[in-house]
Amino acid sequence: MEYKDLSPAVQSEEQLRQLIQEKVAAGETSFPSERALENELGVSRTTLRRSLDTLEKEAVIQKRNRKGIEINQKQTINILQMNSMSSQLPGEQKVEVMSQEIVAGKDEVNHFLNLSEDKPVFRLVRRRIVDNKPFSYEISFIDSARFAGIEKIDLNNSSLYNVLEKRFGIKPTYGREELRFVSANEKLAEALKVPLNTPLFEVVSKAFDQNDEPFEYSKQYLIGNQIKYKINAKNIFDYLEDE
Repeated sequence: MEYKDLSPAVQSEEQLRQLIQEKVAAGETSFPSERALENELGVSRTTLRRSLDTLEKEAVIQKRNRKGIEINQKQTINILQMNSMSSQLPGEQKVEVMSQEIVAGKDEVNHFLNLSEDKPVFRLVRRRIVDNKPFSYEISFIDSARFAGIEKIDLNNSSLYNVLEKRFGIKPTYGREELRFVSANEKLAEALKVPLNTPLFEVVSKAFDQNDEPFEYSKQYLIGNQIKYKINAKNIFDYLEDE
């Protein structure tokens, strides 16, 4: 690949991205040292570090003390699987509750939960940390009357689905998800510790219980270059139902 008419910083960044693609294709996560990269790319240490800083801010690589530079591996999430996200992710995890409270209903939420517009709902806002780095920002809504007292339960480092099943007899059975790309606004950038306008996955989930009753409406925001989605469908006609 040729890099014509590019500044040294942009050229080294593009060369680094090409090298990363080659290593990912080979299943490797290790990365050369700064000294080796400096010699291989023929750029100054200052230019190289500027390019590496850009890639680190985008979560493409990470610098580890005493371990050098590593390529971030994307986490795989099955979009149709009804178990908790925690069970699908490897590594050390922590779920931080940022707020949990009864709030006024919202049109799209109450409509899905079969509630009148004036009915309040329980809103749970959480941030998921994987290997000491923010992984997702999640907002869940459920019927506060149906799940009375849910706002008093400590949901830090807990699976909401497990709590609903054990405390209220609700078994998550199936759901529908809508996936799109959005840019991180100030609130999301702060929560996920990423630069403003970083590409994010926005996943709107609508979950149903064992009685085909809707019980949860949620939105999740995940850093775009840290994950990949997988869809396993045993019978594709099961997913062609009318909304």
